[in-house]
Amino acid sequence: YRIGDEQGIGSAGDLVLCPPETSFQRSIRMPLSFHYFHFDWVHRDTGEVVSAALAERHLLPCHLPLARTNRLQSVFGYLRSFPHASVQKPVLRWVEHMVDDLLFMFMTERHLVPLRLDRPTTDPLMDQAALTIRQHAFEELNLHRVASAYGLTPVQFSRRFTAAFKMTAHDYLTTLRLERACKLLQETTLNLEDIAEKCGYRNGSYISRLFVKKLQTTPSEFRAAHRL
Repeated sequence: YRIGDEQGIGSAGDLVLCPPETSFQRSIRMPLSFHYFHFDWVHRDTGEVVSAALAERHLLPCHLPLARTNRLQSVFGYLRSFPHASVQKPVLRWVEHMVDDLLFMFMTERHLVPLRLDRPTTDPLMDQAALTIRQHAFEELNLHRVASAYGLTPVQFSRRFTAAFKMTAHDYLTTLRLERACKLLQETTLNLEDIAEKCGYRNGSYISRLFVKKLQTTPSEFRAAHRL
């Protein structure tokens, strides 16, 4: 495919997001079901359609292989079952809900995808440090103490960890905690305060701000869209 000046190769279970008013070209190299959705971006507060110029500033072409392919296939199955020619409001609401679910998966995994890089890096010491972070991620973990435990200053540790994992140790820890929070929102009825405690945070308000900043949604919206 080609999106503007960007190009790549997609495969089964991938999502490709194209910004507004950007040319999108594709060719099929092997038999593959290709689902195409065209939609408007709507402002969260006003309900108005966001202009293409504004959306483009916040949205770059992005190609993301999804980890949760079963959920993706389920959403596609529901979408195929709807009558495409129907403009009845109940049907349109269900279609909008399913497309919203695709976008939630996209935004969530776009942030969480670095966690799947759990294979060893070229820095064994940082591999051990990452293991320490994973083992204690849901406690009150002090990264300065982690650095000290490996004989490094905080600055040395930060630079070395970032070089190894292409993300800071703080972002690595945040991603671990967000992944657990997402799982708890999906699979339990725990309130946000209890979820925060189980994820290593002191209160629910902080984790709520983190969701908006990192995932562009609130915990309650995420739960409503992804509840199993």
